[in-house]
Amino acid sequence: MRAIFLTLSALVACGGALQAHAQSSASPEKAPALLTPDQQKARSLVDTVYNTWRLSVQRGDEISWRRNTTASRQMRVRNLIISERGSFPRDFFRSAQQAPQLEHFHFVGALGACGGKTLAATFIGKMQLGDGKPSDNAFVVLMVNEDGRWKIDQTRFFDLSRLPAVLKRLKEHDLTVLREQDGFHPYTSLPSVPPACAAPELIGKVFVDCPGREIEMRINGVSLHEFDDERRADTISGGLRRGKNTITYTIRNSRSGQEHPNMGIGLFVMPETQGNQPVCVFDHILDAKDEAKGGTFTFTITPEHISSMNPAKHKGAPAQPFHAVPLKAKPPVKK
Repeated sequence: MRAIFLTLSALVACGGALQAHAQSSASPEKAPALLTPDQQKARSLVDTVYNTWRLSVQRGDEISWRRNTTASRQMRVRNLIISERGSFPRDFFRSAQQAPQLEHFHFVGALGACGGKTLAATFIGKMQLGDGKPSDNAFVVLMVNEDGRWKIDQTRFFDLSRLPAVLKRLKEHDLTVLREQDGFHPYTSLPSVPPACAAPELIGKVFVDCPGREIEMRINGVSLHEFDDERRADTISGGLRRGKNTITYTIRNSRSGQEHPNMGIGLFVMPETQGNQPVCVFDHILDAKDEAKGGTFTFTITPEHISSMNPAKHKGAPAQPFHAVPLKAKPPVKK
């Protein structure tokens, strides 16, 4: 994200390139889902927008950040901070990590979609994650054209150290590998702006482990989540509340023939007092033999759940979560 603003002509040029390709390569029946824009124009566009966005975060420039960030992402960031009892936008700029410089990466290529309104540009380079050694990673910048202006929505990175064949093709600027791997794809639908959440009564998180499965989820009608063949924790927008809460989700297999072993969904109230522990208030646990069905569930957070967060003072058995499916009995221990 570079330190100069896009001109209208640059936006029109790249948008026009995407549209032109859609028209020239589309069949009479249906336009292709993925478009191949002019690669030089796409790279120039991404360089400009990304560096403008990057410097806005680094400098704490709220006006520039809003101008170069999609409305959907702005609301998601706002909801995340509010849901952890933070102040937006102050805490965003205080805690934002420095985005990597594109100058440290090699451009591979870009794909478009949504009639030329979304773009994904892929770069490769060395990244150091945590305390590990730098390794080969793909760095994907996802952009959306909103009201005639290209904006950053989010970035992704993928460790390629165990995918030597993919890394080799990326180094050769093989655009076909970008089409084959959905992690390199642009959005195939424009991101919607989630509803603004209120401050939470209880800070909540959802933990999902869903190898081989895709899950779409809504919690208390406000917090929207999508998981795809991954293990991840999300903050619940608007948090959880004492008493009744609702969760709705759908589950489907990610890809034909892909393994989908154990699956787990857990909703937790997170501690806000030192020494307290998280408490699970809802779970859905399956093994590979079970059929994964979603649904709508209502669960209740009781005073016992809250008191059990303090193990030093809680008396009696630990409070149990609502089980979406009955837990299976553990096999007897062989002597």
